[in-house]
Amino acid sequence: MNLKKNEIEIIKLLIASTNYISSYDIATATGINRRLVRDEMLNVKIILKSLGYELVSKTSKGYIIEGKSSHSLQGLFHIIEDAERQREYVFPTLPQERQSYILKRLVENNTYMKIDDLADELLISRSTISSDLKKARQDIKKYGLIMKQKPNYGICIVGDEVNKRKPLCDSLFTNLRQSEMFYDYLNSYITNPDSLENGIIKIIKHHHVEMSDIALCDFLLSLSVSITRILAGHTIAKSPDLKPILGRNEFECAKDIAHFIEDRNECQMNEHEINQIAIELICKRSSKGVTPQNSPEIHHLVNEILSEIYQQTLLQFNDSHFYKTFTLYVEAAIIRLTYKEKIRNPLFDELKTTYPLAYELAEITSSIIKKYTHQALSMSELAFFAIIFNTVIHNHKTNKKRVLLLCGLGGGAEQLNAKQIIERFENEIDIVKTSQYYKLPDEDLNQYDFIISTVPIHKDLLIPHINISQIINQDDLNKIDNYLSYLFNKNRIETLFHPKLYKTNVKARNKTDVVNEFFKMLKAQYPHIKESFKNNLMIKDQNTFIPYKNKIAIIRLNKPLNQNNILAVLILQKPIIWHKKEVQMIILFSCSDSNNYIYNTLTNILTNLSIKEKGNWNLIEDTSYPMFLKMMIRNQF
Repeated sequence: MNLKKNEIEIIKLLIASTNYISSYDIATATGINRRLVRDEMLNVKIILKSLGYELVSKTSKGYIIEGKSSHSLQGLFHIIEDAERQREYVFPTLPQERQSYILKRLVENNTYMKIDDLADELLISRSTISSDLKKARQDIKKYGLIMKQKPNYGICIVGDEVNKRKPLCDSLFTNLRQSEMFYDYLNSYITNPDSLENGIIKIIKHHHVEMSDIALCDFLLSLSVSITRILAGHTIAKSPDLKPILGRNEFECAKDIAHFIEDRNECQMNEHEINQIAIELICKRSSKGVTPQNSPEIHHLVNEILSEIYQQTLLQFNDSHFYKTFTLYVEAAIIRLTYKEKIRNPLFDELKTTYPLAYELAEITSSIIKKYTHQALSMSELAFFAIIFNTVIHNHKTNKKRVLLLCGLGGGAEQLNAKQIIERFENEIDIVKTSQYYKLPDEDLNQYDFIISTVPIHKDLLIPHINISQIINQDDLNKIDNYLSYLFNKNRIETLFHPKLYKTNVKARNKTDVVNEFFKMLKAQYPHIKESFKNNLMIKDQNTFIPYKNKIAIIRLNKPLNQNNILAVLILQKPIIWHKKEVQMIILFSCSDSNNYIYNTLTNILTNLSIKEKGNWNLIEDTSYPMFLKMMIRNQF
């Protein structure tokens, strides 16, 4: 019998269900558009009738095969299995697709399945299925499941029901994500006021449980899998330790949702199913309306994360609002790790290349959390942390900077300079005090953000300083503006570079070796970069070579690699000759920098570096990434 994919999926669902199953459950469990379910059910009714079965439908209840029993449906099940094997779509060709199929197939089968039968079903050899099973056996461990093998019986999945639902949810979410159905599903929240999902959303709103659209979609998909499993006779038998979350209002919300589902679907939910709904509500809700626990352990963890980020990247996050928000996210992440839950993020595999530096900070966060929990953050969790970090990096608060103005001429010149600065930077600078250079040792510099001085300062201070002319001119104002752009997070140096795009002690004999090193470095960060990139570095017409003193050079690509601002750095063990110039530190510049701000900033730094850094500077000797950043920042002005 030649059946369509949707028809096969629906009939399998009807066979597995012990009670009426609604259009909502059919749509969410199969990925079929809600608006098409009715038409599909008409086709299914005709198919079942031709096979001697009657499909019964009842308003507000759904669909069921009349008078079915395990014996009477056995023949139907074999017919559907044969039809399924005939369809090309069930034969995934890529290893990852096959492994996902195997996990889903074994969980849904709920009993032993012979390896040869699985190989025949996938139209692959015994050796190929063995290789796929080896990888699938490792993958399934992340769900807390075990693949059990028994002679003469085959293989099956063993584990808690809660854990068995997780790969089914992942598979469903992935299928929706890879098609326009995902957005159709999001839109379906409000299209049908009488739907089950709309009623659930009303309950969630009533209990003031805030969720993002993505989290709500994830929650409803997970709930649909739970309903399908319960209707098929697979229920949760026990609850995990609830002490960390007892007393939260999500438990009352979960009870109301369970009662609503029972009334609508005749799907009985036991105490453990209700607890699982509460856990998912807690794990998928947003931080809005949630008060931080303020536990010493969490604050210690947050401080250690931020400290490690600074140690590795020099990035600081001192804003109190960010600290509170970040603390809530860390608390939520710990709870999700505790209960092996997550908020599935459809962008989880895109943000690593879209927000590379922010994603690096998320990975640092994960490494510190893993040190205490022995669990790394999921890719979806990393994506959410990357979004948080990217937001704060590019939306730095522009608080006024407190300035000490040193004026060598004093008197009228002092007042004139202060007046001109304030007129230009009224919203950005607060001149706290004007003074003279000789009084500088008596000043408490901790009360200022930086110094503007008409007198050259040739010693290291606790805070930055800018030297300007005795009588301020337009160039001086532009110089201050440039520095404020840095302070106000418009391309701060530590946000332009990336620790994984910085490498020292590189062995290179010629240009080809350098090009290969750059390609290898960038390919690891941006997998879609093509081999043609190498030609762009080798051919003069594709780039601009700018040499500086102290064996430093920039290679500026005429056409950026992608939308990211990329500054990649190689420091060689020994200098090489590039366009008749000796170079040892090479910066690859690939930026969509229409106003040349980033390029001019970098050029200014390298020019100052050539002048200020005496002799054979430390970079040649294998400088760490933070030390490199400090040197670049030190030479910015």
